[in-house]
Amino acid sequence: MSITEERKQEIAKSLKRCSDATLAAALRFEETRDLDELPAIILGVLERDAAKPKPEGVAAATDEARLIEDIGMDSFGMIEVVMTAEEVLGITVATHEMNDIRTLGQLKEFLRVKLTA
Repeated sequence: MSITEERKQEIAKSLKRCSDATLAAALRFEETRDLDELPAIILGVLERDAAKPKPEGVAAATDEARLIEDIGMDSFGMIEVVMTAEEVLGITVATHEMNDIRTLGQLKEFLRVKLTA
């Protein structure tokens, strides 16, 4: 499905300060809905929104990495992640749904489930 210029601009605005690779993955996802693009989008948004990023960066994080302790997220950053997911992926996330998400793997799985529901 082709993406309108307006939608491209919306996605670019939502991903402001993210890497070009993150934006490219989001645009490919918008066009194809290929869930294989999801990890690149998630990692890019986490990298942008980490309050206390680790020296090795988010790209080195495994699915077992804890969002707060290992990746450096804080509650404000997680709110940004949720808002960006809603804007870029076209899903709705209730605040309580994020309460039990502690690891990168849990976040990835949560978003996959939301996108396939």
